[in-house]
Amino acid sequence: MNPTAPDSDVQVGAGRAKRIAMTLVKFAIPAAILAFLLWKITPEQWEQLTSQPKNYPLLAAALLVALAAMSLSFVRWCVLVRCQGIPLSMLEAFRLGAIGYLFSFVSAGSVGGDLFKAIFLARRSPGKRVEAVASVVVDRGSGLYGLVLIVCVALLVTAPHAEGEDAERLQSIGRISTGLLLVGSVVLAGLVLGGKPIDRMLKWLESLPGVGAVVARVAEPLRSFHAHPWGFLLSLVMSVGVQSMMAISMYLICRGMYSAEANPPTLVEHFVIVPVGMLASAIPIAPGGMGVLEAIIDWMYRVVPLVPTQASGTVVALVFEIVKIAMAVLGVLFYWTAGREIKRSLEAAEQEALAAEQASENDGEPAAE
Repeated sequence: MNPTAPDSDVQVGAGRAKRIAMTLVKFAIPAAILAFLLWKITPEQWEQLTSQPKNYPLLAAALLVALAAMSLSFVRWCVLVRCQGIPLSMLEAFRLGAIGYLFSFVSAGSVGGDLFKAIFLARRSPGKRVEAVASVVVDRGSGLYGLVLIVCVALLVTAPHAEGEDAERLQSIGRISTGLLLVGSVVLAGLVLGGKPIDRMLKWLESLPGVGAVVARVAEPLRSFHAHPWGFLLSLVMSVGVQSMMAISMYLICRGMYSAEANPPTLVEHFVIVPVGMLASAIPIAPGGMGVLEAIIDWMYRVVPLVPTQASGTVVALVFEIVKIAMAVLGVLFYWTAGREIKRSLEAAEQEALAAEQASENDGEPAAE
């Protein structure tokens, strides 16, 4: 008999219990945030949400536009994956993208959608692990670039109705966004459009001790977009399209919830309000940006419109969150019908996330004397 077997069984059982508990927590966090947001709604806002007439065709159109935006983001990722020389059908991109969206929505960390997609591609294409990760990173960067671009243009061409500290905050957002846009443009131009001088600089960086190995592993996949500049440019155009459709979706929600008598913000004003809210909610401090988006949209509804509005930014953003939850249902359907290969990738992503968390915990523990 093996005297260590009971201890091993206990460890396996404890690990399984921990994974189950973490899964329950990841699904409970969005539910708790949603409940908190519902609790924060004032009686007047509840009155607006429940009793006032609603334009259901406009609300349905908002859902369709948001679905179109999500679908376009899946197409963008598929294009970037193919630029890395990794075969991926459009159907697979939609299936993986929907499942990834589901896991990003229910988790502020651990098994995010990006990690799952990268691991699946790496398992599918042995020897292209770095390329798989690069496709996901560049996809996220492309989306962020399109978002920052819209924020900069919107704040440049419009004059939000803000005074005092609100005006200073908007100006700070504009300056930060402009800085991010400039830095991103320089980096992207260098990696994608740069020629032999960029290659020589990367070769020099690869020879440096410490960082050389990292540069060698990361630079080559990113530089592969140099051979596909039009594919990369197309991804940026699609990113602008994705973020624009999100702004249109929230505008349709607002018009579906409020009549013209409430002076809802215009479509142009929503191109200022929504991108700023989406940029703030991109910070990974809450699952799917829930809570952050509502706070920013509510503030923007007060400071951006030239004509004061009776529409509640909190109510509109909450309905938008419900739209996002409805889109996440597609990920549930794809997950239920997923094949063995996808489920194995999910298990591998979970194991990598747990290993990273354990390593982080171990680093924080005091060393044994």
